[in-house]
Amino acid sequence: MNKIGKISVIQRDLSDSQVETMETSLMKKGKTRLPGTGVFKYPYKEISGKYRTGLDPDAAYISRIQDPHEKKLEKERVTELKKKLEAALGGIDLSPHSKFWNYANSTSSDDNLHVQPYKLTDGDNYFDLNNPLRELAFSWLRVHPTIASSYQAWERGDYDADTQFYVSDNEIESKIVFKKKQEINKAISAFDAMTPTRRKKVARLLGLPVTDDTSEEIVYNLVDTMLRDKSFKVGTYQGLSTIEVFNRFAAMKDNLLNTKDLVKQAILHSVYRKQPSGKIYEGEAEIATSEEELVNFLVDDDNQEDLIMLEKKLKGKKIALA
Repeated sequence: MNKIGKISVIQRDLSDSQVETMETSLMKKGKTRLPGTGVFKYPYKEISGKYRTGLDPDAAYISRIQDPHEKKLEKERVTELKKKLEAALGGIDLSPHSKFWNYANSTSSDDNLHVQPYKLTDGDNYFDLNNPLRELAFSWLRVHPTIASSYQAWERGDYDADTQFYVSDNEIESKIVFKKKQEINKAISAFDAMTPTRRKKVARLLGLPVTDDTSEEIVYNLVDTMLRDKSFKVGTYQGLSTIEVFNRFAAMKDNLLNTKDLVKQAILHSVYRKQPSGKIYEGEAEIATSEEELVNFLVDDDNQEDLIMLEKKLKGKKIALA
């Protein structure tokens, strides 16, 4: 399969310009620069001294991705790509501090031990991604700060107005969308397979307003809607991926899930009080320094009497409030 990457020139609308310039003259001919000329790009070096390679899962640009799910997928993608290219190029070190990225040490255009500058020309610049050197060039060019990640990103003002190029990479965008949909569908399938009782426990632990009396239809709709969101907007898990948090609870053994749910309900129904510090109180007595500590205590086989006692107290509170 012939995989192609593409970096295109940004065509500006200068039709309203009242001044005849070289730029407006070229634009009338569908060009942005003189034939044969181009712009040389070199790997970008961060203030930290690391090169922005497009192959580093710990890169600063990845840490700034707001969508936690998209951030996770990008980390996985660049990690796999780095391994693939290092193997294809004979074991060259492509880590961000590697000597490979110091193009000043390159001896000639045939020096494969060092990265080569890349000349971007007018129109569309194509990269054969079946060629390791071309795929390598595309990897660092597509994350270069002077090249917009997409035309839409440039239009939104995410890049300087005089930015000349943008990445036109439908394949990567399609892969990200595909993986997102795939993981959402897997999570929904896992939720479908749960018993109604387990669904309610998971929903409560996710912070959703679910009680013992909430209908199965409402529980399902609440969780389904939440899973289709990118991240939690408020609450304990604010900013975290809804899919990742759901998967934590979906994979829990019944006894641990049950205990976590009991503690969460006990706090909600004032059997326990949770202080801003995180400490848990019953009446005036401190019983745990955190919810996690209390759960770990109650899930221990040696403390099953305490767990049974909590279930009775919670049941009594619910009856009193009914």
